[in-house]
Amino acid sequence: MWGLPTGERFLPKMELSKLKSLYSAEQKAKPKIRLLCAIHRKKGESIDEIAEETNLKRRTVHSILHRFCERGIEAKDSIKQDGRPSFLTIRQRKSLVRYLEERGLLRNDGGLWTTKEVKEYIRKRYDVNYTSVHVWELLQALGLSMQKPRPKHYKHPNKENIDKFKKKLPGWYAITERGAS
Repeated sequence: MWGLPTGERFLPKMELSKLKSLYSAEQKAKPKIRLLCAIHRKKGESIDEIAEETNLKRRTVHSILHRFCERGIEAKDSIKQDGRPSFLTIRQRKSLVRYLEERGLLRNDGGLWTTKEVKEYIRKRYDVNYTSVHVWELLQALGLSMQKPRPKHYKHPNKENIDKFKKKLPGWYAITERGAS
């Protein structure tokens, strides 16, 4: 495990100058640090010396160098990890959006759904249990947002009362079309 090659035996097909040019061209921080570790190892430095120079732990330096031995120069980049698969397929997500948009307007004037209602619908329809927070995140990811009509005060005047009030203002006719004619 600890017998990592050093000097010319470390990355034998890669020249030190090529490693340095890759290091100079690299824009991302983590690949740059990994390349720096490889450069120091190619120069023949020990794991302890590299750890001290890069401010990394010995174990981290060893893992980086071991990865270079296994994968070659591609080890500078992280391996893309897919993560946990979604509980709902893309088709199910599309049908959920379609259902919420169509049925929302029929349910009430604003076409509003609560996360509790959506959570219950998903549980019944797709047999998947989500938390309310995850339902909220799912709805945002699907392009849906919390939109609610702005409430009006119960004493808010109607348009007719507003027009009557405007006519009583001094100088009203001077700033309207009636006063201009």
